[in-house]
Amino acid sequence: MTTLERNIKELIQFYVKENYNNYLQENNLQYIEDDNIESVVKQIYTERKEHLKSFVKESLKVIMKDNPPNDLIVNNILIDVFRDDDFCVNRIVIEIKLFQQKKRDGKIDTSQILQ
Repeated sequence: MTTLERNIKELIQFYVKENYNNYLQENNLQYIEDDNIESVVKQIYTERKEHLKSFVKESLKVIMKDNPPNDLIVNNILIDVFRDDDFCVNRIVIEIKLFQQKKRDGKIDTSQILQ
């Protein structure tokens, strides 16, 4: 994985984490109920997808200010990342379930997550 790809991955993870935390705070929640995670993620993903792309592009310019990436290269990577919306949503749902399970139970049991 190149530095650019790693930076994009870390920015997306940061963005998702911040939106997750904001959702919890705005709704005065400790956790999102497992039955509601998918619908919450779909709503936020749909509403924020274009903003996420802009956030990644602008953040890369700041992070890599001495050697900014070519917009075409960044766009191509983002096209690959967002090619399959269902995959992206499912990935985020799994990550949130794992995070919440570890936060609640202090451990991760993937047999409960991947049902």
